[in-house]
Formats: sequence, structure tokens, C-alpha cells
Amino acid sequence: MSGGGAVVGLFGGALGLAALTLAGALGAGRGTVAVVALTVIGLGFVVVVLVSGLALARRLRDAGATLDQTIREADETASRLRVLVEHVPAAVYVDMDDPDVSDGGRLAYMSPQIVGILGYQPADFVGDPELWPSRIHPDDRGAAIEAYEAHWRTGEPLRAEYRMIARDGTEIWVRDEAFAMADDTRSGRRVSQGLLVEITDRKRLESKLIHDALHDPLTGLANRVLLRDHLERALARHGRAPGAVALLFVDLDDFKQVNDSFGHAAGDQILCQVAERLGAAVRGDDVVGRQSGDEFAVLLDRVLGADEATVAAERILRELRRPIQLGGRVVVVGGSIGIAVASERGTTAEDLLIQADAAMYAAKRAGKSTFAVFDPQMPVRTWTELEAAG
Repeated sequence: MSGGGAVVGLFGGALGLAALTLAGALGAGRGTVAVVALTVIGLGFVVVVLVSGLALARRLRDAGATLDQTIREADETASRLRVLVEHVPAAVYVDMDDPDVSDGGRLAYMSPQIVGILGYQPADFVGDPELWPSRIHPDDRGAAIEAYEAHWRTGEPLRAEYRMIARDGTEIWVRDEAFAMADDTRSGRRVSQGLLVEITDRKRLESKLIHDALHDPLTGLANRVLLRDHLERALARHGRAPGAVALLFVDLDDFKQVNDSFGHAAGDQILCQVAERLGAAVRGDDVVGRQSGDEFAVLLDRVLGADEATVAAERILRELRRPIQLGGRVVVVGGSIGIAVASERGTTAEDLLIQADAAMYAAKRAGKSTFAVFDPQMPVRTWTELEAAG
């Protein structure tokens, strides 16, 4: 009994006692006293029940008001969360493990932002569990699926960057991050919640920065750094595949006179045309680079020896001797080519660069517009001298 009910009970008991006392004082008979007493006590209990009922009703009303307020607050919180989820600049998703799906998970929720990223509606991915893995770029699918499998197997966070094919066919870069959540109470399946951010612009910028750092800004050819990297990779493969590695240094003859006669702008146009001709004169797998100024380099991977390298040099010379149209004028630019061939394992990039440089100067001494193959009897510059000259 509550405090209010106890008070009312005491009040009813007091009424009964007062009725007995009053009946006795009035000299009423024993039966009459009993009736009066029972009546009064009954009234007291009725009062107790009524007051207790009112108290209970009040508590129920208060509890109902509290529940209503809690529901309103929960609705408001859910509404705020929905607004947040559906307006962040990323797609939010909930995944449930499913070994029957290619990527190991079946999407249970996808936020509307996915429309702006890939052009598909959320229901498209939720309704077709194979749609998501099918839209991963073929070149990235293997690594992405492996990352998903590791996430489901270990429970460790998923962090992956890969390309996807949007509905209109364009390539979109995304960063995918997901974290394991508590298992679903109804199905017992593992749950993962993730965030998908489009990073296409960032990837394009990164690609441009890397390209600019490794390519000559005028001609677009590989610069010294990238050419050196290609050379080292080719030498590392040497011995595991048939053929030799050859390096050709191509130095334009008397190019300073061209600049002095026609100006540096015209000289730049000539350098760009020379770059195109060098690329056209070699195989698609060969690498053409600009060392500095009017000096170029050509890396021939897997040649049969010096003979094949000299054939390539003759082809390059024919391209260089073709007249170049420069406005209303015709310019002929020749070149001297030095050839170095790594026919044995253990040859380093420095060795080949030094040898090609020595052979190129031998070609110039032989009268220019020709080529020479490195011979150990040729004078060579040290690597320090060669680097300082570059």
C-alpha cells in the first residue's frame, strides 16, 4: 500500500473506532453498534479503494506521459540521425555476412548518396546482392574481394580503395571503410557498417602529380628519374628472360645553332617533334626519355644483341634526318647515337649509362649523324662527371 493508501486506511479505521465510541455514548444496543461500526468501516475501505485507484491512475498517467516523451525523443533522435546519414558527403551502408554472395556480404541498407556516386538507387543494391561486386573494376576486383573476405574472417576494419564502374560506364574511385558491429539478434549473422567516399578527384590529382614528377614537361617523355627506374627494372629481369638490355643515347647535332637561328620557341617545337619521331621509331614496349636539353635516351628491353640495337639506331637516324616543317621554313636535325648493351648479368644502371654516354661522344667524333657501339677502349666519364653534366 502506498503512503496515501496507508493514510486513508488509518483514516477509515479511525472512523470505525469513532463510530463505536459514539454508539456506546448514545447507549445504542450491541447490534446497532455493530451495524454502525461495519457501515462506517465499509465506507472507510471504499474511500481507501477510491483514493488508491486515483493514485494508481495518476501514476499510470505520469508513466504514459513519460513514455510519450521518450518516444518523441527517440523519434527526434532517429530523425536527426537519418538527416545526418542521408546528408553526409558519402554513402552509408549496412552489410550482413552471406557466403553465397561473391564479396561475402549482402547489403541490408544503402543510403541515398549512392545515386550521386554510381547512378544506382539504393534499392538496386539491396535487391540484387551481386550488383555491387559486379560493378567493381575488373582490374581491382580481386584485391577488393580479398579485402572483404579478410574483413569478414577476422572482424578487423575494412580499408580499401578501388575503382567502380558507374551506371553510365565511367570509372569512379572510392574509399571503402567498414567496421564490425554486434551480430544481428534475429538471424545471428555478423553485421558490418561502412562508409563509402568518392575519391576520383583526389586520385586524378595524385596521378597528375606523379606523372609530372616522372615526365618531362615539354615533351611528355620519361624524365631521368623514370628512365633510370625502367632501366633498373629491365636489368633486374635480365637473365630470367631471353635477350639483352640495350641503352641508346641520342644527342641532336648542333642544336644550339637551331636555337640561335630560330629562337627557343621554335627549338621547343623541334624537340617535341623529335620526341614523337623517337617514339614512332621503336617498339611499343621500349621506353623513350629526355635526359636533358637536346639529349634523349631509348631503352630497348629484350633485344637479341648489339645487331638488333644498331638496327634500331639506324631507324632512329632515318627519322631524325626527315625535314621538319617549322612555319614556312624547313629544318633538318641530325643526331649522334651511342649504344651500350648489357649482355651479361651484373651490369648496373650506372655502367650502362656511362657506356652509352661514351659511345655517343665516339659517334660525334666520328663525324656526327651516325652511331657507335660502346667499346671498352673508349674514354669514359665517371658517374660523378656524368651526373654533373646532366
